Amino acid sequence: MLMIFVHRWESKMLDECLNYLCSRLNQSIKSTFEVSDDIALVSPPLDIDGAKASKRQNKIIVFISNLEKDPFSKLNPNQGGVNLGRATIKNKPLFLTLTVAVAANFTQDNYTDGLKLLSHVMAYFHRNNFFNGQNAPDLPANIEQITLEMESIPGDQINQMWGVFGSQYLPSCLYRVRAQVPDSESILGQAGRIHLTHTNVKKEMFRW
Repeated sequence: MLMIFVHRWESKMLDECLNYLCSRLNQSIKSTFEVSDDIALVSPPLDIDGAKASKRQNKIIVFISNLEKDPFSKLNPNQGGVNLGRATIKNKPLFLTLTVAVAANFTQDNYTDGLKLLSHVMAYFHRNNFFNGQNAPDLPANIEQITLEMESIPGDQINQMWGVFGSQYLPSCLYRVRAQVPDSESILGQAGRIHLTHTNVKKEMFRW
């Protein structure tokens, strides 16, 4: 289980968390294997049209495979509500559970190197399974701490997951992410820059 505790949620929280974990992995991989390029990156296994991008080849990819409401977290009665004195309205917190996959996307010629790197990832997160402001001063400011624990998933569910993504199975491990959005309305008010390569998205892509 990978748990994230935040004291201030921003709309960029999800990508900041995954990018931070990738940066820690890349630091360790570069130091251990004496490589200069980033090996771990945040990316789905395939593009939305099913294409395989070259940037993902021979990489450790990190992506969210599921997102759901956390059924085990309950609303604190002191959280949320209306402040009549200051005419302030706060929405109820939103508790989320994410499943994060870490996969070795390597070609046949580099398959064993991919397994070696995936083993390194599992060993690294086993040893470094807790990040906070004291032991990780480079942790993003809006993330209070990150705790990691590997998740065991039955084989049939693993196959189903990769089928949903339209990809063949890749050697991988799964982690659970728990996060809390203190004020879901604040996400709608957040502004930030996004980078889109293609903006001419066809409506046909979203037909059911």
